[in-house]
Amino acid sequence: MSEDITEKKIIPRVPLKKNEKILLSFVDKNEQKITDLLQKLVQIESLNFSEFQYHNIDKIFEFTKDLMEKEGFKTELFKVPFLGKKKNESYYNLISSFEGGKKGKTLQFNGHLDIVPFNPDNWDEETPPLGGVIKENKLYGRGSIDMKAGIACQMIAMKILKESGLKFKGKLKLWLTPDEETHGAYGSAYMTKNNFEVINADATIVGEPSIRKPMSSPSIGLGEKGPNWVKFTFHGVAGHGSWPKPKSNAINKATRFIYEAERKLKIPKRKPPITKIQQLKYMLKRVNYSDLKKIRAYTGEKNPLDKDKRDSSILYRTTFSFTEINAGIKTNVIPDTCELSADFRAMPGLTTQELFDAIVKFCSKLKYRIELPEGYNNLQHENPKFKDEPTDVTLSIITVGEGSATDPNTEFGKIIQNSYEAVYATSPLFHFNTGFSDGGNMREAGMKDIFVFGPGGRNAHNANEYADLSTLKDVTKLYLLIAYRYLNS
Repeated sequence: MSEDITEKKIIPRVPLKKNEKILLSFVDKNEQKITDLLQKLVQIESLNFSEFQYHNIDKIFEFTKDLMEKEGFKTELFKVPFLGKKKNESYYNLISSFEGGKKGKTLQFNGHLDIVPFNPDNWDEETPPLGGVIKENKLYGRGSIDMKAGIACQMIAMKILKESGLKFKGKLKLWLTPDEETHGAYGSAYMTKNNFEVINADATIVGEPSIRKPMSSPSIGLGEKGPNWVKFTFHGVAGHGSWPKPKSNAINKATRFIYEAERKLKIPKRKPPITKIQQLKYMLKRVNYSDLKKIRAYTGEKNPLDKDKRDSSILYRTTFSFTEINAGIKTNVIPDTCELSADFRAMPGLTTQELFDAIVKFCSKLKYRIELPEGYNNLQHENPKFKDEPTDVTLSIITVGEGSATDPNTEFGKIIQNSYEAVYATSPLFHFNTGFSDGGNMREAGMKDIFVFGPGGRNAHNANEYADLSTLKDVTKLYLLIAYRYLNS
């Protein structure tokens, strides 16, 4: 199947003015600088293993701070202590900014510098994970598309606007975080709670990737599901492996929980920010119906072990995946505990308490007594059947967050749409993210007008991750035009 999709062209409602055309032409002249910067960012290792495991990534923050300072931006590093035993362990958040000639609005670019771990053995030999190798107009490396490409585009857009000499009001700033991949305990979650006045802005663009093959222009993210990562600890009875304990073996309890959850765990439904009908209307403004079928069928390279079909329904409901399991000390010893981690992604409007209520009801069907963390109501405590029963399952929290979304038709939302049409000459396409970004913590803190969009690439969180270099120039133009129009609005 051909990957080529013809996107419908339109006449922009707000076409480019002469000075805007000149401004965007500077991006063409700086295109190689975007690639060079991305390559340097990818080559600086900035791994994030866990919210509970410190890993020093100061080097990449020092690099970006020095670079922005050399370009004449005001910079400030905010030190966040790591909640470990060593006093000298900490993470940084970087704020870089410059102001126009008069007071006005504040527009903020946002991105995360951390990357997820990788197994170098799974990567092609000629495209190592930290090499930043360019091959067939793709730049390979862990974090290339998630999301150092977006950051490179934002940084160059800021540089061009500053050097252009064009007048504008207000402030443009860039906020770089250290740990979006683990929900921002030292980045967006920390800063919104402890330095809100520093990172609050009238509007924010999070530069996460949003060009999905076979499309060639970005989709605009309005919001995201809430990450509720939890650990279930199943309690059983130890024993000799030669004497089975089908009901008391902690692994058996966990596997029954997993097996039954798909059918019996009933999570309350919530209306999605973008319904299936709305999504279809957005898509048909962009492509013909025949191409729409290609998009739905597109999967890219398929792993032969992957037996799951493409399921677009996950965009419109709360989902869960079981992601880690740990039990046992020896082959001939029945385990008395089994730990099971789960990744719940909650639709906006579904609270953590409501999710836990659904889990408790499910455990009651299995006749498992469950205990919740302090501060949450447990429906089983009202049920006399479980009063004298031993605890079968203990639920503990890894991280929790509620889903959120932004109205696309605010003043800033319309500037994004009009700028999008002017750069791409096609209709904007909106989407709702299944994963989270730093934008979720911002919305939860009360910040408004937060949109998520950026360049294209593939294999985020997978081997041979790459950024599609052909997408960087126009995304940089879009960031630049939005900034110029919004700060002069």
